Parts: sequence; structure tokens; C-alpha cells
Amino acid sequence: MRVLCLLLPVLLTGCALVPSGAPAVAAPGIPVPAGAQQATVVRQVDGDTVVLRGRGTGPLPAEPTRVRVLLVDTPEVFGEPECFGREAADRFAELAPDGAAVQVQADRDRFDRFGRTLLHVWADGVNVGEALLREGYATVLVVRPNELHLPAFEAAERDAEQADRGLWSACP
Repeated sequence: MRVLCLLLPVLLTGCALVPSGAPAVAAPGIPVPAGAQQATVVRQVDGDTVVLRGRGTGPLPAEPTRVRVLLVDTPEVFGEPECFGREAADRFAELAPDGAAVQVQADRDRFDRFGRTLLHVWADGVNVGEALLREGYATVLVVRPNELHLPAFEAAERDAEQADRGLWSACP
């Protein structure tokens, strides 16, 4: 009974062991697929584009390659910066900092209209795109026919919007 009395206030307030103001990293909802290629982050470009160097066999060559993360769109930081763009880029850098080991997976089309390689990216077992969506740093962007993991990404976006997280509360 004493334990219940001690835990009840925590349960009722929905308190989490996350410092105030710190983003709550989404639990890995999409596991790293077997056979995902290993890669290294060379440098971040913005909230949804990164330069990676592939290791081993897979869609990425060994030379630095510009990669657009599939199924996410973050606000712009270049040209005319958009609301929450810098925050999204900073969060991506926290999830997958320069030099970090990541895993990647291709979908059906390998390149976008700008020549960037289109990939899903995992860092520390967390799908970076899904985390950005769940935490409110991005919206879903489908570059058809690439729809692998789309239901999970849409659910993550819905969750952030309903909870008014990130850009959903910060941007008009």
C-alpha cells in the first residue's frame, strides 16, 4: 500500500523522468531491418537531409553521398527560413551527430528529383524520421512509390499533432 501511495502522484500527473524542456525520444517503433547497410554520418545538411558514407553492401557507396530521409519533411533552414526549421535541424543533429554510426534502408525509388539518395535512417536503433515526426519536428512527405513504413510514420505525425508537440504548437 505504501508503494502505491508513493507512485500514485507520479501516475496521476503523467510525470516522466525527462528533464523539463528536453524532447522525449520516441521509443523505436520501427526496428532496424535485418540486412540494413551500415553508414557513417559525414555531416548534416538540415532537418531531413544528411551526407552519409556507406560501409559494406547496400544502397550507399563508400564516398560521401547526400541522403534525403524518406517520408519526412522538416521546415527549411536555407533561403527563407521557416518556423521550427532550426529546431528540426538541431534535433536531427542530436539523433545522428557527425561521425555517428547509422543504419540505412532503401525503398522502391532510390533518388529524388534533385538527385539525392532516398533512404530510411536509424541511429541507436531509433528510426530518425519516425522520431522527428513523433516529437513534432516534421510532417509526412510521401515521394511515391516509396511507402515502406508509411502507416507508422502517419501514426507518429498524428500523435504529435494531437499532443500539440513541436511545430504543431510553435508555428501558425
